[in-house]
Amino acid sequence: MHVLAALVTVLLLAVPSSLAFAQEDGPLAALVALQPLPEPTPDDIDAVLKQQWPAYYRSTGELGFGPDQIRAGRIDLDQDGRAELFILLDSPDWATDSGGPLMVARWTGKAWAPVGWSYAEAEDVYLTAERSSGWSTIRTPAYWLRWDGKAYRAIPRTAETPAPAP
Repeated sequence: MHVLAALVTVLLLAVPSSLAFAQEDGPLAALVALQPLPEPTPDDIDAVLKQQWPAYYRSTGELGFGPDQIRAGRIDLDQDGRAELFILLDSPDWATDSGGPLMVARWTGKAWAPVGWSYAEAEDVYLTAERSSGWSTIRTPAYWLRWDGKAYRAIPRTAETPAPAP
């Protein structure tokens, strides 16, 4: 009888960890559509690229890249009626195992200001159903991006890390 009770206990302890892995992502709300930039490059996007990557954007040097290696998307993250900007550097020279650099930016009234960073592929950036202080949580292959009141904080995604609490 004690052996049976011990076996049941071991099985019950094993189940939550495997379920945690299966439920890691939680419900997804939307894929962020990251599309190639139109020609000519919109002035607001051109300006933020020059600001964030001054030595590389439109450069022919090592690690240089142009607008043809950028994907962008806009989606309202905080339900204020104004879309935030996603910029993905889609260049093999900048790629990691988790994809290329991804910037999330908020409009300040004059220009785009970065509020979050991660790495992703164009088809791997999602908003989850979870919100933090009214802002959507973002899932990329390597990180959860969770709003901390001022910016998105990157939380590494692992099989042991559950989705951030709303």
